Amino acid sequence: MVPIPKPPKQRIIGPRGPRGPQGPQGEQGPPILGPIPTTNLLYFTFSDGQKLIYTNADGLAEFGTTQILSPSEVSYINLFINGIIQPQTAYLVQTGVLTLLTPTAPEAGVPITLQFILINL
Repeated sequence: MVPIPKPPKQRIIGPRGPRGPQGPQGEQGPPILGPIPTTNLLYFTFSDGQKLIYTNADGLAEFGTTQILSPSEVSYINLFINGIIQPQTAYLVQTGVLTLLTPTAPEAGVPITLQFILINL
């Protein structure tokens, strides 16, 4: 025989009680020693309207680095297409290669900027 489940208890919510006393002050953290040194490198190219894969050879030296760095060498990577940051699900970065994971390429002439941020501790 299957037991019949009991109906859930009706929950009654009363008024909020008074605020409790404040706890003791916590331990002071370490002092901030100043700005964290970082390096910001930019790989820059323009879309040709067809390609979804860009390599070091497509980089424009007059605007930044021509190297697409390995994700293991940097702290953060951001991709901007036409100045708009792209979600990480829209691209893949490997040493020397940027792959756009979109169904179509950006329009011809649209700037593509890959930002590499290195935190130098």
